[in-house]
Amino acid sequence: MAIIGAMDMRGLDLNLLIPLRVLLTERHVTRAAEKLGITQPAMSASLARLRALFGDQLLVRGPKGLAPTVRAQQLMDQLDQAVAVIEQMVTLPAEFVPDTSRRTFTLIGTDFIETLLLPSLMADLAVEAPSVQVVFRPPDPRNLEALMSKGEVDLAVAYLPDAPKGLITSVAFRDRFACIARRDHPQLSTDHFPLDLFVDLQHVQVLPRNLPMYGMPIDAALAALGFVRRVALWHPSFQALPAIVAKTDLVATLPRRLAIHAAQTLPIAVYDPPVPLPTVDFSLYWHARSHEDSGHKWLRAKVAALLRSVDRPVP
Repeated sequence: MAIIGAMDMRGLDLNLLIPLRVLLTERHVTRAAEKLGITQPAMSASLARLRALFGDQLLVRGPKGLAPTVRAQQLMDQLDQAVAVIEQMVTLPAEFVPDTSRRTFTLIGTDFIETLLLPSLMADLAVEAPSVQVVFRPPDPRNLEALMSKGEVDLAVAYLPDAPKGLITSVAFRDRFACIARRDHPQLSTDHFPLDLFVDLQHVQVLPRNLPMYGMPIDAALAALGFVRRVALWHPSFQALPAIVAKTDLVATLPRRLAIHAAQTLPIAVYDPPVPLPTVDFSLYWHARSHEDSGHKWLRAKVAALLRSVDRPVP
């Protein structure tokens, strides 16, 4: 659909395409000028520039006024297509309508976020956006920015102390670390978890995608006091940790909300850590390419509202 073929683009003034289309439609300089709201001399000047640009007279005198040349007739068909494409390009996108949209959103998060978010999110979508689909993927922090820049991932919910600088970030909720052990643990009989016992016992530690963001704060706090803990098992899944702890003498340190949730169904006890640990900030992450998209705005607001409901004091 090339209008100008091998023409030098440096000499092209796209503002001339509209006068060209009107001139070829009206085939009359004065009427074309009136239609565009400009003077007749201005339109004549535009016609002269167009003739020079295309190397063709475009409009020549005939028995019934101006007639298009063969080149002009070819251009007319191409102009209609080009103007339609340009109009489509500059037209504002339609607003996202949840109850009729058939859009698919791809989210990234750990199984901890999956437990917190997906039951409420899918229940809401069933009512508000029944044809919207959700694809939930495991965390991939190293490739997150690239995936989002290509549109393969819409939104991530994660704890990323070293988040990619190119992503937009908004804290969704804050949590604290908690320790868990089985209720009948032979070495733990009170609500207090002594530091020396914490160091002496063997641990199971979550390690999503071989990234140490959940274990590093614990080890750094212990190292500041001259201690090193023993990790017997590194595991990629949050959800597996409470079940493992419930069946062994291993202990674990994980987000407090997950610990409380697991203690409701498993024979485990929840303890405060014996060393001060930083707050865990779970944030929403998205790319600038999606920032103004109405559907993405709706998704972010929905996810943020659902996650805010978990941002409350935990016993």
